[in-house]
Amino acid sequence: MSDLAEFARELHEQSSEGEDRPLEAVACPSIGDRLTDIRAVVFDVYGTLINYWRSAMEQKEGLQGIFFDACGKVADRFGFTDYLTAMNPEEAPAKTLYDLYCGLIAIRREGALRPGISNPEIKIEEVWGTILLMLKRHGYRADNLQGMTGELPRQVAYAYNFFSLGRRLYPGVTEALSALRNSSIDLGIVSNAQFYTPIDLTLLVRDQSQGKFEDFNELFDPDFTIFSFEWGAAKPDPLLFRKLFDALYEHRILPQQTVFVGNDLVLDIEPAAAAGMKTAFFAGDRKSAYFHDREGEIIPDIAFSSFRDLPAMIAFHSSPAER
Repeated sequence: MSDLAEFARELHEQSSEGEDRPLEAVACPSIGDRLTDIRAVVFDVYGTLINYWRSAMEQKEGLQGIFFDACGKVADRFGFTDYLTAMNPEEAPAKTLYDLYCGLIAIRREGALRPGISNPEIKIEEVWGTILLMLKRHGYRADNLQGMTGELPRQVAYAYNFFSLGRRLYPGVTEALSALRNSSIDLGIVSNAQFYTPIDLTLLVRDQSQGKFEDFNELFDPDFTIFSFEWGAAKPDPLLFRKLFDALYEHRILPQQTVFVGNDLVLDIEPAAAAGMKTAFFAGDRKSAYFHDREGEIIPDIAFSSFRDLPAMIAFHSSPAER
């Protein structure tokens, strides 16, 4: 196990951030209630598989408070506080760190713009690497610094994400994924993500399945797993779907034999439908269901409010009328 994986596991086992809250389903119109002749089902992650919502996110001030709090925890855990104070004695260390983080993200995203990419993605560990270099100039040292190119930037990035967002799978996810695989359906992911996303998926799948699955790749086909940070583009950029289609083609699976499952009409359902895929909208959590005031305009093929219902709504075989 790598130092990063061990760090993530220990943090996860100490205090898995998240909230127990009742999930409220939301109404979403759909074209039908069942899909047949399906060979692959591809999922978004955040808000679809992973419940990231925290109650403080209700208000802008609460959301900013979450991020300030996460920056404070990161600064304390990695020994940044005194050096952040030296960098900007007029502000609280957590705010200084948060301002650096947001500013560098904006700069890197602007620098990542290039022809053919409408929604660039960055690698978040590079942002933290730059922050560490700035701290180093003010005297910061760490035993495992490794010239700022090793595990430390990723450990800091992982910790910040851990303290910022809720981290748990929606109820019934692993059972639904297992049932779909047992029906000879291939599973994949197309998601806006960072390096820590597959780490968290593995930890959360392991927990929810009670050890039945040790790694998320036991459920998902790596050929159909497309993370934004690997390609420098984020949804709804068509590049991610082109990469998926290349993989599907290699396995002789057509777009119309593929279902894309997401929680956002604009980022998930609209681009997937435009690419010729069937679509499924997860409507089981009002907090993570994003309509962008386009209900009735963007209509998924099916909608579901519980993952326990999903396997019965997707069939590998055609219906008798289609044969």
